[in-house]
Amino acid sequence: MEANRPVQFNGSRTQRANRLENESLNFLREAYHAMRRHRLEILRGFDLSFSEYTTLHVCTGAPAMPSEIAEAAGVTSAGATDIIDRLEKRHLVTRLSHPRDRRAVLVALTASGRRLYEEARLAQRTRFQQVRQQMTPGEREALMVGLTALVRCLGPAPS
Repeated sequence: MEANRPVQFNGSRTQRANRLENESLNFLREAYHAMRRHRLEILRGFDLSFSEYTTLHVCTGAPAMPSEIAEAAGVTSAGATDIIDRLEKRHLVTRLSHPRDRRAVLVALTASGRRLYEEARLAQRTRFQQVRQQMTPGEREALMVGLTALVRCLGPAPS
C-alpha cells in the first residue's frame, strides 16, 4: 500500500464505511511497523535492542525491580535477567540491594547508562521531528487530532 496515494471510496455507504475501516487498520499497521523500523535502526546505532532500551527507560526515574523491567519489556523474568546481565557487562546498569527485602535486588542506571539512554532518546526524538517536518502544517494538525481521538477512544491500557 502506498502511503502517499489518496484513498478513494466508491460504492454504497456501507461499502465505503467497510473500506474506510479496512484502510484505516492497514495504515495503522503500516505506521506502526514503519515507526518500529526507524526506532530499531536508531537503537542499533547505539548497540541497543528494543528491550535493552526499554530497561534503561524503566530505570531512569528510580531503580527498578527486575519484575518491573520484565513487564515493561514484555519478557519473562529469566529474559529480564539476561537483559540486565548484558547491560551490566557494558556498565550501563548496576544491581543494588533492596533496602527492605534482602532477597530482592534493584536495577539502577550508571552514569554511562543514563548518558547512553539520553543520547538514544534524543536521536529518536530528532528523527521523529525530521519526519514531522516533511508534513504540511495541516497534516501535522490532522495527525495530532486523529491520534488524540484514537487514544481517547482506546482508553487506558489494561493493567
